[in-house]
Amino acid sequence: MFDAKVREEIKEADVVLPSLDAATNAVFHKINRPVPEFDIDKYIQGLIDFRKEFNGKIWLEIFILPEYNLEEAELKELEQKIAEINPDSIQLNTLDRPGVVANLHSASRKELEKIVGLWNFKNVEIISAVAQRKNIPSYRSDAETAILETISRRPCTIEDLMKILGIHINEINKYLAVLEDEKKIETIRQERGVFYQICGR
Repeated sequence: MFDAKVREEIKEADVVLPSLDAATNAVFHKINRPVPEFDIDKYIQGLIDFRKEFNGKIWLEIFILPEYNLEEAELKELEQKIAEINPDSIQLNTLDRPGVVANLHSASRKELEKIVGLWNFKNVEIISAVAQRKNIPSYRSDAETAILETISRRPCTIEDLMKILGIHINEINKYLAVLEDEKKIETIRQERGVFYQICGR
């Protein structure tokens, strides 16, 4: 979003779903693992600029991960940045399957509800429940099909799916959660990490 050409390309969309999981560089680099020189302030400024230029809806997804971005100081920083971005909807999400990194765990419903109470916004919703994922307008059956077809050829990690399909990790997570809930795929842990495969393989 910091690239004006990118903003110009997508400004005719009806809805854009960017992610913002941190407000400080330390947490941003820990949770999102961008290239070393990438700066969170540059990313956030791009979202702020896009809001000024965009007439459609912005649904901002915040991925909450305990021991990464659940500290109150980071959440207050996030609140300030979200206010500057001024999205139409703020969607709280968390981990709901084995993490790529060992020992990761999801935020509880109570912890997510506490964030809703902490932030001074009226447009925050918790979307972590898998059963609700398929009902949100941004859920695309073609993306689900592409993920299933890829995994059917060979087991893949999330990183594999990102590279093959060109879909952001947070977006892939939505579909994996639904597919696991529907018993279409399952996870296996190998030396290289957590792999997703078709159930019964």
